[in-house]
Amino acid sequence: MGDHEEDQPIKTLHDYLHPTRNSSPSCIMFPANQQNFDFKPGMIPLLPTFHGMDSENPYVHIREFEEVVATFHSQLGSIDTLRLKFFPFSLKDKAKSWLYSLRPRSIASWGEMTHVFFKKYFPEHKTNAFKRQISTFEQRESESLYQVWERFKDLLSLCPHHGYESWRTVSCFYEGLLPRDRQFVEMMCNGEFLQKDPDEAIEYLNHLAEKAHTWTGPSATESTNRSKPHTSTSSSGGIYQLKEEDGLKAQIAQLTKEIETLKMRGTSGTKQGYQVEMHEECSVCHDPGASYQGLPDVA
Repeated sequence: MGDHEEDQPIKTLHDYLHPTRNSSPSCIMFPANQQNFDFKPGMIPLLPTFHGMDSENPYVHIREFEEVVATFHSQLGSIDTLRLKFFPFSLKDKAKSWLYSLRPRSIASWGEMTHVFFKKYFPEHKTNAFKRQISTFEQRESESLYQVWERFKDLLSLCPHHGYESWRTVSCFYEGLLPRDRQFVEMMCNGEFLQKDPDEAIEYLNHLAEKAHTWTGPSATESTNRSKPHTSTSSSGGIYQLKEEDGLKAQIAQLTKEIETLKMRGTSGTKQGYQVEMHEECSVCHDPGASYQGLPDVA
């Protein structure tokens, strides 16, 4: 034993300061009976990427990731095992570093992976922020019914764990509508919107928004305001602003009016000039070149 220790080379300070590569075991623990996968070169580039930035939504990434991996399922093995195999390739930068920092062999299923992933990248404060956006949702002045309904559905999909019941989400949307579109929603169902159950209300809003989107004429919002003037008072300074199209029409009408006025003035000026010249004729001899004042006194 002593001879074996003597055969080992003595490590220098350089060796200690520059250690050899040490690879930590993966946090993913695959089943013992898993089959070998034959990855094709074009599979990895198809995966969506997640970098761990604040602007990224982990729910959107998981949804897109599962959609892509589902296309490989018929060719390879278990769908959950496939997801665990491919998931590390979808993470980049800070997200990849986070995956490497997880405890070795601590994740044995896809459900466990998504749980720790959402816990890391969708913390409580972000959930509360989305819940506030849902509960205080308001329609923008320039939005049609179709646009505001689509924006509200997108908001719900960004935070599917918001915890609100369907009746509350529909109520938040209804109360956030501008009066003109809220009246339109009621008018199209004979004022019985609040008598619908939550599922019926959601189906009705989907149908109504799609119908409004396919109309070729004025939108429902514009139809309710047809009797109102096209000008609107700006909240910043009380200045009346026109829509771009209406403003162009107004300018053309004003120019046409000014041209007509100039034509009328020109015609009137010509007549007046002619009348002045007629008054300057001699009243005695009717000679346009003569003047009554220049004739001798016949008396």
